[in-house]
Amino acid sequence: MSEDTFKAYVPLPKNTRAFICANCGGVSLHAEGICKVMGMGTKADWCGSPSLNPPQQCRNRVHTLRFKCKKCGKVSVNPELLCEPVEMEKPKE
Repeated sequence: MSEDTFKAYVPLPKNTRAFICANCGGVSLHAEGICKVMGMGTKADWCGSPSLNPPQQCRNRVHTLRFKCKKCGKVSVNPELLCEPVEMEKPKE
């Protein structure tokens, strides 16, 4: 998918709840979207604050479709949870 694909998406409100992965720090609207649920947070907990860690793919290679935010580098399974999502490159087999 091209970067332009996500320009028409509607970002979710800052109070949207999402699951956080303990392995990679990625977020998902559904618990099935991540490997190891660490807990839940709201979009306001991560949106807008720069990530100190580089974006990661799923360590278990289960959930390989990931998006990262162009502004802060956060990772999400759902592009709606990010301000400026771009699709991450898929991991090599």
